[in-house]
Amino acid sequence: MINMLLIQGIDYNKCSECGSCVASCTAKLYSETDDKDKVYVFNNPHGVCVKCGHCIAVCPDEAILFEHEDPAFNFKGTKKLPDIVSYGDLMKILRMRRSIRVYKDKPVPEKKLEKVLQAMRYAPTASNRENWRITVVTNRKEIEYLSKESTKDLKLAKKLLPLRYLALPFLSPALRKRAIDPRTEVILDRELGALEKGEDIVFFNAPCVLILYARPYTSNMAANDAGVVITHGMLAAQALGLGTCWIGIAQRIFAKKRIRKHFKVPKGYEVYGVITLGEPDIEYQRAPPRRAVRVQRMD
Repeated sequence: MINMLLIQGIDYNKCSECGSCVASCTAKLYSETDDKDKVYVFNNPHGVCVKCGHCIAVCPDEAILFEHEDPAFNFKGTKKLPDIVSYGDLMKILRMRRSIRVYKDKPVPEKKLEKVLQAMRYAPTASNRENWRITVVTNRKEIEYLSKESTKDLKLAKKLLPLRYLALPFLSPALRKRAIDPRTEVILDRELGALEKGEDIVFFNAPCVLILYARPYTSNMAANDAGVVITHGMLAAQALGLGTCWIGIAQRIFAKKRIRKHFKVPKGYEVYGVITLGEPDIEYQRAPPRRAVRVQRMD
């Protein structure tokens, strides 16, 4: 079997001629014919199928022929998903998800790690590119190395802070705003003080770190896809009693070629997310409030 989905056509012994495949295919590769034996046909002469699998998912007769190492997923509740997880229950899960920064000194069980990765596997991606690669880091020395490298910019920022007003004309608007913000020095002192005490201010002693990378593609969609893939993994981790946190300071350090090389990120690939994974050593009792969504309507 193959790892990339290959649509091969229609099994006419099963097809009930409902036309669902025609309606669901955004690439318009299914069409109606005058042939009484083959009312609908699949035709992909230019290879423009995005392998989304909507035709497989929508066909009530399982008549779409395809090749892939992964079988189609069926269960009795496919037509009644709200009965499995109601909106109210889903909102409880979503609101109680927290970014975990306190972890137990325990490795992530392999079975749970595999389940998190499986959830990330089934996240939707633009044009169904499925372009993701994930490096799983459980080696303590490697995690400590990445943590140490990630904090070097903080130390540099602290040294340069007294010269910030001289540098203002050369900074971007975002950096200029941060440089003159009095909170910046307070935050740097707090983080660097914790670092001097031996605290892991980057990964919080998490036993596992996941690094996501992919080739960049149109309109920065890779970054958008990363958010969806990571969210799938975070919610799966929560369901398994694990905690996660998206680590922006570690993600930024992969802009350096030597860091990408050290962690074997292939040439032409960019890192779009770095997250921790581990068993929380803290238990949250409730979800904090959030401000209302700012909505603009154009009725």
